[in-house]
Amino acid sequence: MVLPSAFHSLLAQAGDVSPDAVSPETVSPDAVSPDVVAESGATLGLFAPPVLRVLGFTSLTGLIAYIIIFVLLRAWLRKIHSDAGLVAVRVTRIPAIILIIGLVIKATLGQMGESSTIGLLQHVDTALIAIAVTYGISQLLTEVLLYYLEGYAEKSEAQWDDVLIPILKTVLPIFVYGIGGLVSVQSLGIDLSGLWVAIGGITFVLGFALKDILANFFSGVVLLIDTPFRFGDVVVLEDGTRAVIKKVGLRVTNLYVIDQHSELYLPNGVFQNQEIINLTRPGTDYYYTVTVPVKFDAEPAQVVQIIESVALAHPDTLGDIDKKLSLLDTYYGVSGSGPQEQKKREMGRQRLLAERELNVQLAKIENAFDVLSNDIAQRESGGLDSIEVGQIKAEYMEICRMLGLSVVQERQRQGLGKRERLDEVQVQSDTKSLITLIREWYQAWLKDPDLAREDGKVLPKEWEQKIELLKSKTTKVYRQVSNPDADDTRLDDSVQVLFQWLQESFKTTRNQWQKPRVWMSGTRLDNQSSGTNRTFTVKFYVDDITLEHFQRGFRVESEINRELLWQLRQAYLAR
Repeated sequence: MVLPSAFHSLLAQAGDVSPDAVSPETVSPDAVSPDVVAESGATLGLFAPPVLRVLGFTSLTGLIAYIIIFVLLRAWLRKIHSDAGLVAVRVTRIPAIILIIGLVIKATLGQMGESSTIGLLQHVDTALIAIAVTYGISQLLTEVLLYYLEGYAEKSEAQWDDVLIPILKTVLPIFVYGIGGLVSVQSLGIDLSGLWVAIGGITFVLGFALKDILANFFSGVVLLIDTPFRFGDVVVLEDGTRAVIKKVGLRVTNLYVIDQHSELYLPNGVFQNQEIINLTRPGTDYYYTVTVPVKFDAEPAQVVQIIESVALAHPDTLGDIDKKLSLLDTYYGVSGSGPQEQKKREMGRQRLLAERELNVQLAKIENAFDVLSNDIAQRESGGLDSIEVGQIKAEYMEICRMLGLSVVQERQRQGLGKRERLDEVQVQSDTKSLITLIREWYQAWLKDPDLAREDGKVLPKEWEQKIELLKSKTTKVYRQVSNPDADDTRLDDSVQVLFQWLQESFKTTRNQWQKPRVWMSGTRLDNQSSGTNRTFTVKFYVDDITLEHFQRGFRVESEINRELLWQLRQAYLAR
């Protein structure tokens, strides 16, 4: 039997077999039927040695890559303090397996010649690879990048990231899946040129129809770039509504209305054009006003003394702590003396004592910063030599010790390099560090019986974020102090910036301008006695209006008003 010429060439392509080596004499006509010849030719073409070599090489390469990334690298990442690498490996495992299989199939199909069936398989395989890559990128963005950016935003002072990250969490997955879907469809050999034209036309129509929505979107972007608030800030809108910023979305801003215990949704364009008063910036303390009438013939000095004492004695207002402690028993909660008032008075005393100890330590640190700034300014003229750098570093480390921070090498915790940073280290000392006193203070604050349940999380979260910021900022200055290089003439600027942040944004010793102030507003007609009464106004700061579900200021205002009337009547100064 003579074999067809196609079979001769097929065997020749199979490798190491020439057409001449297969002759009519080598094959018995009875041994091979036409059906067997056709089937054998297809089988030899599929499993020819070149195809096997490509299949084996790509499979081995994929297996090695999988072992390196998901076994060896995963074991090494477990030694690192951050779990970002482990999460990235975990969420990309399945996409990586699909990608490796797809590449192996793609390389194998490339060695099997050209046909309509093989071409279709290649298109399907390419689409599978595109889907796997799209899913992997989406998982990396949402589970790793945006997750850790969200954690970074909570620790940073910047306001833009608090608004940007929620928008990115909504937009990025849609964008990635949209691009990946189009690439997958195009990989199947489908011509998308007509689709792009249709998309362009639809975009024009939608842009015109949805112009208000787009305006709100770009207003949200403007709020993102130049945002006047953070999430959780208490603001006053133009109509006098007091609300809390909850979320800035793609189209609307979500607000919580305090007085009505309801949510308000304002289009971003409307919200952007509002004149907004931010009650919690620069700080969460806010000025409240109480006006009380007194008898016309009342001695003004006596009235002012009582009013100032009542406002200052309240533990939730700002003022000189020593004076507050001396007035607490006489002028706070006397009008409603009972078990609850006694408990509030005692808890308030403990909090004030803790804050007084904290302020003493803070004052020492502020003085040390002043000395350090002056020393750097005197020594840095003309550059710093090694001796001066050592002296400045020693002074700065003494400040860090008072803060409660010591030098830690990152290698001790992460096994990477020897870069130094500042962190909390338990050290036996006669005096408590600032960070320790901060924690004791807010723990005493948490015992306030008026606090709401959620305040048990709000206060620790707020102050732990500030402590982390303190570590980060002091570490940055420490690295400059340790290795000034070209910045040795600007060290005093860096120290001053840290000092200013400590005073303005971390914790300040109570300033004189924060104490309660009293004004005599004038006179008014008293219809009941056919005479006139003087009216006095007292203004005082409430320490943190975001507590007690944003009702703390109103409660303090009411308690001071009640106590003032009681005290003035006891002194026969008010009716």
